[in-house]
Amino acid sequence: MNEQQEHEKKLKNYALWLLSRQEYSRQLLAQKLRAKDGEEAYITRLLDWLESLGYLDDKRYCASFLSQQVAKGLGEKRVMMDAQRKGVDKSYLQHLIEEQEVDWFSVALRAYEKKYSRSTNQLDYKEKSKRVRYMMSRGFRYDEIDYAIEAYSQGE
Repeated sequence: MNEQQEHEKKLKNYALWLLSRQEYSRQLLAQKLRAKDGEEAYITRLLDWLESLGYLDDKRYCASFLSQQVAKGLGEKRVMMDAQRKGVDKSYLQHLIEEQEVDWFSVALRAYEKKYSRSTNQLDYKEKSKRVRYMMSRGFRYDEIDYAIEAYSQGE
């Protein structure tokens, strides 16, 4: 076996090892293989082969990505922004969000409760602004944040 074949075998094993641990988008896996000095033509053939076997599936990755982001307590804006970095098909992700009827208001409330359930700070203007900024950084819209703050203060 020559050096080129040996390197290709290592890349193939690396790709299979990565996919055995978690889902990857085609773009993300290609980046990882390029980082291991894979040739573009071989990477394309390898990715096509992995897709033909069902090991690599962008739609399955998209569904997994969405559920992970929602479980982390991230809002729709942040999910869409992170999706771009990870090589997720944004139109399919939007379709999936609508299909699953993700309730961003309840996601915002859970994220708010998780962060501020132990807080004893008085909710004055300065503290509320700080909390709104935190929730906005998590990708929630202002109406979702307002709902979470109101619902949480009603429950106390």
